[in-house]
Amino acid sequence: MTTLLSEAPAARPVVGGLRIGREPAAAPAPTSAPSSATAGGSESWLSQWINADTIERRLSMINELSNKRLPSHLAAEVWLQLQGRVADRLAPDDQERLSRQFLMLAPEHPRSCAIYRELMDLPHPSETRTGLMFMITSCTRYMAQAERVLADLLARGADARVVIGEPGLKVAVEDGHLVRLPVSDTYEALLSKVLEGLTYLRRRFGPVAVAKIDDDMRLSRRFDPAELARMAHTMDYVGHALGDHPPDRCWHLGKTSVPTPIFTRRHRGRFAYGPLYLLGPRAVEHLVREWVFYPDEFAGEIYEDRAVGDALRRAGIDLRPVSFADMGGVVDETERPLLPATPRT
Repeated sequence: MTTLLSEAPAARPVVGGLRIGREPAAAPAPTSAPSSATAGGSESWLSQWINADTIERRLSMINELSNKRLPSHLAAEVWLQLQGRVADRLAPDDQERLSRQFLMLAPEHPRSCAIYRELMDLPHPSETRTGLMFMITSCTRYMAQAERVLADLLARGADARVVIGEPGLKVAVEDGHLVRLPVSDTYEALLSKVLEGLTYLRRRFGPVAVAKIDDDMRLSRRFDPAELARMAHTMDYVGHALGDHPPDRCWHLGKTSVPTPIFTRRHRGRFAYGPLYLLGPRAVEHLVREWVFYPDEFAGEIYEDRAVGDALRRAGIDLRPVSFADMGGVVDETERPLLPATPRT
């Protein structure tokens, strides 16, 4: 198959009206359609760029076209021009993926904050009854448990969604009360699932408070979604406190999809225990921004609840301790089949 690079001038190839060469940051915005000599090839190249499966592949295509490895700030300028050129043909899912990948590539770019706002502040966000959305974190294997929790929450007047992972997806997909996220569905990917779930809910419902709840949680007679919504909106980060004593470093053994070494990160303070905790709009916004702009800040974490608490503490959002009993929750800690631990070398 003939490539665009072989069709265009070697020094400054033309893509969709953009001339990209040694100084792509200075390339002018497109003012006319590509010439007939390059139109077919450039349109094919742009389609391949839109459909590339990873950010790294898109950057490789830009580098190949430029005939050099571009630093990220120059690649970002080319990226913006290309995305602008194809904006009118992009499906919403592709627009979302391209915008999120650009923010990872160039979080400090002058346009990044505006792009984030366009991404997150949809024209007509959905509404919740209490201003608090319950996010039931589950997986395909334990959907029956999640459905039980969902039915109980809905019967008590709460708004809720079940989130599970489906790594083959490009963006989140909602089907009724179920949201399938483009992340792994394993225990070790729970943090990614929670952060991606928060990102979806923030886009779908605007600046909303979220109650993260596990699929093995039960609700007591004291459970009151309106009272929990009030807590979340007035206290930002609420939950059953852990962290006053040395942390458990091997709780995940037997829960992961593959044997995983023990946890060896530094313990930094209190956090809300994972089966149920509340995040106000300010806490949700901070976590989502961190995840969208700097996802590697969460790399290597095993325990989602501890990582959330650490991220919020860095932003000056401290935990307000409230027991499970006072939130109307009862923990039902389900044991998973055990796997052998991975020995450290």
